[in-house]
Amino acid sequence: MLFAVLSTLLVAYFVYCLRWRLKVLSIFRRLNIPGPSPRFLWGNMYEIYKHGHLVMQKKWHEQYGPVVGFYFGLFPCLLVSDTELLKRILLKDFHNFADRSHIISGENGSIIDDSLLTLKGQRWKEVRSTLTPSFTSKKLKKVTPEVSSAADEFMKNVDRHFAEDAECDFYELFQALTLDTICKTGMGVDFEIQSNIDNSAILRQVKMMLAYQIDLILLIIVSFPSLLQLAGKLLTALAQRAKNSGRDPIVKLKQQCGDVVKLRRSDTEKSERSDLLQLMMDAQNTVAHATDLKSMIAGDDAEAVEAEASLKIAKKQSIPSECPFAGKPKGLTDSEVIDNALLLLLAGYETTSSSMAFMTKLLVRFPEVQERMREELLDATGGGKVFDFERLQRCQYTEAVLQESLRMYPPIYFLTARVAAEEIKYGSLTIPRGMNIFSSVNQLHYDEDVFPLPYEFQPERFLPENKTPAMAWYWQPFGIGPRNCIGMRFAQMEIKLTMAKLLTKYRMTSESEPEHEAYIETLVMPVLQQIKDPVKCKLHLL
Repeated sequence: MLFAVLSTLLVAYFVYCLRWRLKVLSIFRRLNIPGPSPRFLWGNMYEIYKHGHLVMQKKWHEQYGPVVGFYFGLFPCLLVSDTELLKRILLKDFHNFADRSHIISGENGSIIDDSLLTLKGQRWKEVRSTLTPSFTSKKLKKVTPEVSSAADEFMKNVDRHFAEDAECDFYELFQALTLDTICKTGMGVDFEIQSNIDNSAILRQVKMMLAYQIDLILLIIVSFPSLLQLAGKLLTALAQRAKNSGRDPIVKLKQQCGDVVKLRRSDTEKSERSDLLQLMMDAQNTVAHATDLKSMIAGDDAEAVEAEASLKIAKKQSIPSECPFAGKPKGLTDSEVIDNALLLLLAGYETTSSSMAFMTKLLVRFPEVQERMREELLDATGGGKVFDFERLQRCQYTEAVLQESLRMYPPIYFLTARVAAEEIKYGSLTIPRGMNIFSSVNQLHYDEDVFPLPYEFQPERFLPENKTPAMAWYWQPFGIGPRNCIGMRFAQMEIKLTMAKLLTKYRMTSESEPEHEAYIETLVMPVLQQIKDPVKCKLHLL
């Protein structure tokens, strides 16, 4: 009797799960949204696993149009390359799309729970509004000496390769540089990474964390959402175990950053410090009352979106207007300062080093671009003597080279992701509550109507006299809108300063690199796009 009851319950549960799964997998058919047919077990993850996400994005847009419904495992997602729709989602109706998809941000239990990546709702708005002023050009100017010092350490390694008359693998040097820079300026910790590249435990650990690809484990987890929660709990338990053992360099780094915060907090003499950690600590007691869109957008995006005549109303929009502060706003907690410092490390290490690697390979392949950029930098730095932040900011051709490199090879191609808080309609398109929306960054970057001859490396297209208003929304290597990358100005400053010191001292060549070939083979991770081959160059002293 008991066996019969249990069998009946088991069959009923199986039928319920089957019907529920079929209902989820028919969402786009019911909404009349075009897209590839999902597999019962994997959704569309098998195609992504087999061919790569960038390949499938391009194929799906060519086949189904600018709005594509696909399944990231069992998670229904919209892949959007329609900029008019993106303007509504990422800016004008931001109050309904304020949270990042947890496919990207993860569930609670990560090592950076109190960071901008994982915070949601009202608390995210408060923290974002409080931190954004710390990343203005004026504030970052104070950090320039620290970044310049790290770039000097980088140049010592470059000089060593030149002295040995050996080819220099710039990718490895860039990785050590960016990690060293963020540890020093963002965490207040000096691991002497660049002087000990081959034996740095923290460098080795961070590389391992970012080295995974879309594998069978990820495919299974996103195809069965209950396993996502189980994986989150497992990772939390492992992180706690590593914390207790003191063996995990990342956990150890977070603890050391916490010690630095406590030490600085107890400094009665209030010593002057000029790093990102101190800027965030200074903002810690600042209460962010302003929650308008422009106050949250980092970099030049604020001006770009303000220029959109159809979106002027968004300039004054509260986020969300129907959800005012619950009680008096508060400043940042120590945990939020520390977690956002760690986020800068995890988000900025590989993206910045990859950006410099792609840029360097392109400069080697296009020697005339390298020469023109060098001439501008030599003029701006007084022959490579004065590396001033404001002077570098005025280097228009250098800026154009950086923007074109990021257009062709954005390190992060799958992070502009939002989730709908409530159902919303745009004409015949219905976006239900809980739907994940992804901006199709690569498709936008290679739109030939906005970027003619998109597969050619043409920095001139980003010079002021050649820029068009449309480029503001079609160029998204740092995301766009209030959830864009808060550290974008810092990353650009680090890249410009490093390249200025490198190009005003050395000329880079390579016999193995094809001249005037813009295509670079990449390694596509779940979120990141990395350069596949080493960036080896021969150095010539000027």
